[in-house]
Amino acid sequence: MTAKELHERQKWSMEWKIDHSLGVIDHFVSKTDGKVYLAFSGGKDSTVLMHLCEIIKKDIPCVFVNTGCEYPDIIQFVREMKDEGHNVIELRPKMTPRQVWEKYGFPLVSKELAEGIHAVRTNPNSKKAQKVLGITNSKSQFVLRNKWRYLIDEIYETSNMCCQKLKKDPSHKFGKETGLYPIIGIMASESRLREKTYIRRGGCNVFGTEQSSHPLSIWTEDDIWHFISKHNIRISEIYRKGAVRTGCSACGFGCQFKHDNRLRLLYNLYPKYYNMVMNFKNNGQTYRYALRRMLEVNGLFLPDETPQLELQLIDKRES
Repeated sequence: MTAKELHERQKWSMEWKIDHSLGVIDHFVSKTDGKVYLAFSGGKDSTVLMHLCEIIKKDIPCVFVNTGCEYPDIIQFVREMKDEGHNVIELRPKMTPRQVWEKYGFPLVSKELAEGIHAVRTNPNSKKAQKVLGITNSKSQFVLRNKWRYLIDEIYETSNMCCQKLKKDPSHKFGKETGLYPIIGIMASESRLREKTYIRRGGCNVFGTEQSSHPLSIWTEDDIWHFISKHNIRISEIYRKGAVRTGCSACGFGCQFKHDNRLRLLYNLYPKYYNMVMNFKNNGQTYRYALRRMLEVNGLFLPDETPQLELQLIDKRES
């Protein structure tokens, strides 16, 4: 599989992509003797995938991990899906978001950068740290940009352990206990990392020691919305309220971009939860402080600290 081949597949028609995805699911179900489950987040992508999976396997378990960071709208939607007859199973992690951030650090900028910062802070002589610092190859795409190097010396830790502790660990435990393998609704178009992962895998299905299926890999955001519209798929109300992406509502990964509205949305819709999360701490420092520092790099502000002039500009952009 090459990047060119992936990009060619991403240009396929909607009908071709649906047929491809159904074939991927059917092949995975067959090869695993039906021992599969859907990793169901309650977001639009996994909702589309749920409808596709149920064409192939009607009673497929839809496993939802309630991390404690989801929008209430997502929780409500997932439970409505269960009430409507979908085979929804709800899991909870051993740790709360507050405990994860207190122990491991805050999710800032991106998963890849957070992992790199952690490597530099804990073992600067490691291969990972040397790569991040540009010592191995100063022109590598993985070299930490100067504007984020301040995170190396901050009192608080930066970490990518949220997903591991709050989502992956409960899912892996479920798979180990039940003998079921996951079908996951991620797309290669979502990030450079996911594109590279798809190419490295060589396709949508992975067999071997860690079997998994990714039937939407060649889909795009536009494909998802087209499918939802054409087939009249009901999705969570949080999208109608302005959410672009769901997942953890207060996650700091990607919040440094001007177009990202998740913190503002959380503040406007659920101010009590927003204020609670802002006071989560690591090494005595608050998440509010860490986010403020991160946003300042790009000239941005927290929603409850935004100057009036900036608010007017935001309102104009959104109107």
